[in-house]
Amino acid sequence: MISIECYSGLPIEYESFLIERYNSFITTCRYIEVYCTTYDINYMLVYKNNTLIELLIFGNKGNTSTCFNSLVDIDQNIVAEFTKEIFEKYSSIQKIDIVASYKEYTFPKAVLCPRSDDHILYLPSTMEDYYSKLGSSTRQTIKNRKVRLLRDYPEVNFVTKYGDEIEENIVDKIIQLNCNRMKNKGIIPRIDDTYKNNIFKYSQYYGCVAYLEIDGMVVAGCISSIINKGIFGHVNAHDDNFSKYNIGEICAFYIIQTSIEKGLSTFHLLWGKSDLKKRLLAKPHVLFSYIIYRSYSLDYIFNKAKTTVLLIMIRIKQSEFIEPLRNAIKGYRRKNWKG
Repeated sequence: MISIECYSGLPIEYESFLIERYNSFITTCRYIEVYCTTYDINYMLVYKNNTLIELLIFGNKGNTSTCFNSLVDIDQNIVAEFTKEIFEKYSSIQKIDIVASYKEYTFPKAVLCPRSDDHILYLPSTMEDYYSKLGSSTRQTIKNRKVRLLRDYPEVNFVTKYGDEIEENIVDKIIQLNCNRMKNKGIIPRIDDTYKNNIFKYSQYYGCVAYLEIDGMVVAGCISSIINKGIFGHVNAHDDNFSKYNIGEICAFYIIQTSIEKGLSTFHLLWGKSDLKKRLLAKPHVLFSYIIYRSYSLDYIFNKAKTTVLLIMIRIKQSEFIEPLRNAIKGYRRKNWKG
């Protein structure tokens, strides 16, 4: 028999349950505490035969309730009970946002929204096993570039820090490298001071920062979080002045090695396609995002139509026929920024 209890505030005392049950960096009290300060936070305990089986955290803002259980797989019946409880308890809430679920749902009055895949690398028990699965070209390239790097810079320092060991200036340097890389590619960086402050604050709890240092200068780095047996990559960057060494890829292999040595089982490289993720053997896992409405309102009809158009636009943007235009725009931006 299913029973539900609702409470206000953050369920800090259940943090270990959240980590063990969901294995998601987003579905933690500390993440919500840092990133979701503008919401009225509540949580719902779901019991089956007096045993806690699910804990759903949600935040209310205006007429929307956002479920903060993301990168998770929760049974549709539980989510149905969750939505029913919210609509009954909060008369002002007209829609519920399910941000990123590994499970596909079939709710009435729901709009399926576009969402990028999570790219997951399943880690073997040893680096030897991992290298054996790589393509021969990738194996040879990473070996040759690392040998050349160590030959030219024998003093290169490989550093890993965790939690409160992580300094804010190191986080800032890696993020700045990332911004510089995006600009060099003709991509507009969407990182501001709030993002930098938040990622540093969260890193103090579950952070793992791996970076390469030459003569005291950070030349490549990866900002990640470790939750239970999984590691989640947030920012990966390198200095373009060291591109001939594939230093970004060397850093990625370093964090993979660190993860394997710690006995972690999954490396989530998260959203967005890239050649690097493919070379690292990360596989895309579909994520589903929904807005569930209280009724078939005009807002529902409008968003249903808007989402349909948006999905068509995304398919057009991803089409190979639009690639020359995308490259031309990036080239124009690079030229303007350098000028």
